[in-house]
Amino acid sequence: QKFEQEKFSLQREIELKNRMLESLSFECDSLKQQQNMQLDKQKEQLARVHGQEISDLKNKLENLKAELDETRLSEKQLRHKVDHQKEIIAAKSEELHMMSERVHETMSSEMLNLQIELAELESVKANVEEKLNELQYSKEQLELVNSNLRNQLERLQGEKEEREKEVVSYCNALEKAREANQDLQVQLDHAVQQSLDPTSKGNSLFAEVQ
Repeated sequence: QKFEQEKFSLQREIELKNRMLESLSFECDSLKQQQNMQLDKQKEQLARVHGQEISDLKNKLENLKAELDETRLSEKQLRHKVDHQKEIIAAKSEELHMMSERVHETMSSEMLNLQIELAELESVKANVEEKLNELQYSKEQLELVNSNLRNQLERLQGEKEEREKEVVSYCNALEKAREANQDLQVQLDHAVQQSLDPTSKGNSLFAEVQ
């Protein structure tokens, strides 16, 4: 009768261990599924953030290129305007020359030449000074724009490097999460193996029966 009681007790213990094993297996599967969902969610979030940052940087670079093209176009227009003013000065000089020929009969040749030369020089001087001022102003504007563009480009490069560092940090965090998941899997496997080991507690019961 004692043997039957021990046998029944052993069977009850085996059933409890089986139930415990089923519970551990269920918890293990649930934990695995939860970890996998978290990892997938983090991967998706990282990919979305990285893609958005790259898109923003591309848009900023495109805007800088467009601004640089506008600056070059403005410079080209200013040069064309200067060339046009040179043509006007040449035409005025020719007109003064023709006027000198028309009034040559009423004025002495020497006085007329001096007056025409003086008028031409004053006109040329005024126009040259005006164009020099315009060119100097345009040069300062271009230098300011180029300086701003360089600063913006450096800032964008710095932001890009910071985003790349963040992506590396996220990847390291994912790797640590994978390692923690692997450690947890090893611990669970070890607990399951101990629960299935017949030499842990069953042998003591058989020893008492003997």
